[in-house]
Amino acid sequence: MYIQKIIASEKTVFSLEDLRKIWLIEDKNYLKVIASRLFLRGFLLRIYRGLYSLREDYDVFELANKLKSPSYVSLETILQKDNVIFQEYGSTVFSLSTNTVSKKVANRMFQYSKMKKEILMNPLGVISSGQSMIATPERAVCDRIYLSPRYSFDNLRGLNIQKLRDIAKIYKNNRVEKEVEELIKNNQ
Repeated sequence: MYIQKIIASEKTVFSLEDLRKIWLIEDKNYLKVIASRLFLRGFLLRIYRGLYSLREDYDVFELANKLKSPSYVSLETILQKDNVIFQEYGSTVFSLSTNTVSKKVANRMFQYSKMKKEILMNPLGVISSGQSMIATPERAVCDRIYLSPRYSFDNLRGLNIQKLRDIAKIYKNNRVEKEVEELIKNNQ
């Protein structure tokens, strides 16, 4: 019964809070006992303290959002995925959150960079992809420019110019808007 409810949720990574909501269990001690028993019997995998999965091929972006909340996957992870940069960053997932921190989980690094809360919580250019929050390539470009002035990008041809301009405004930073305009001008 417990496993069927987890499968029906369509999530691949579960916190104890997620399991509490899925199983409708209010008693936290009882919840921990059930999760521990399912882990010991091999039905749940413990990915990280307080985080579980049913299988080893869980969504790493979903895990990135669960490890640190609030957060969304951005920067080099999205830039590389969408061929905006060609450098290989191996097994590191880059995200933005309310503070800078690194976490290592199962031979993968999760690197979080600090972003002002009003920018972090602005939904423009951040999409919900299944159970995870990820930046569009335009948002990732603007995030990187905000954090790293004069950053060098390899391929901007697939980006939506108007989205770049609109997203650049949320940082309320003249330098970001100016650099975005320079990128647009130099890549036309």
